[in-house]
Amino acid sequence: IPFIFWSVINYLSALYAVNFLQISDKSLQGILQRVVEGGWTDTLSAGHLLRIFIPVVMTVAPPMSLKLVMDIIRASTHTLRLERDNLNLEVNFLRSQLNPHFLFNTLNNIYSLSIRNDALASDLIMHLSEMMRYTLYDSNTEKVSLHMEAEFLKNYVELESVRYGKNASITFNCDTDQMEERQIAPLLMFPFVENAFKYSHSTTADKCWINAMLKVNGDQLTFEIANSKGELPEGKKNPGGIGLTNTRKRLILLYPDQHVLHIENNPDYYKVVLTLTLN
Repeated sequence: IPFIFWSVINYLSALYAVNFLQISDKSLQGILQRVVEGGWTDTLSAGHLLRIFIPVVMTVAPPMSLKLVMDIIRASTHTLRLERDNLNLEVNFLRSQLNPHFLFNTLNNIYSLSIRNDALASDLIMHLSEMMRYTLYDSNTEKVSLHMEAEFLKNYVELESVRYGKNASITFNCDTDQMEERQIAPLLMFPFVENAFKYSHSTTADKCWINAMLKVNGDQLTFEIANSKGELPEGKKNPGGIGLTNTRKRLILLYPDQHVLHIENNPDYYKVVLTLTLN
């Protein structure tokens, strides 16, 4: 269609120039005369359309190519924006609620300790208060202080340790003094910690164990957590699930080419090692 349109415009222009304009350039006049003498038959012939193929392509191709590239860029940007918005919704959902069972059990523990006038009750209230403040207020930004993120994880581990009591061996090694100047995406490691407590308790008949470690060396952050694991009760899903899938997406989106996530899913234990370059 553009070739035919181009050919028609070319013929009409030549016809107008020959009949109504005075052309001093003899070579140009000869070219226009040949176009007019060819008439509509030559103008719409396949041979003529092939002859104008190159000039038409040279004229039309650059803007069309530019538009195609711009459309691809817009589509890619739109897709990335949708992925980011979707992940932000998932993070907001994670931020807005802690596991209801966790809150229920923690409040029950605090209530039991308060009845016995145990001094530990006030410590648990403080830990829970700090966790709630962090999830509701402090983490409402793209990046948070790594020190605050580590304190949040420590509070969570402390509260869960009290709930598990002597039925579990739980350790969390973390030197927060090395993290004052660093920042990280909020609640990035929380799903790993939550899964460790959830599945170590529900899959192990004997005394369960959880070992976690968080350290920073320069710009390199290393987070490692391992938990005991046995056979899953009937109807239980494998460790990971939606939380792990969402965390993988967040890592790819927020730390592209700046992270390594290694997961070992063995019959006796489940282990996660996350190495992250902080910028």
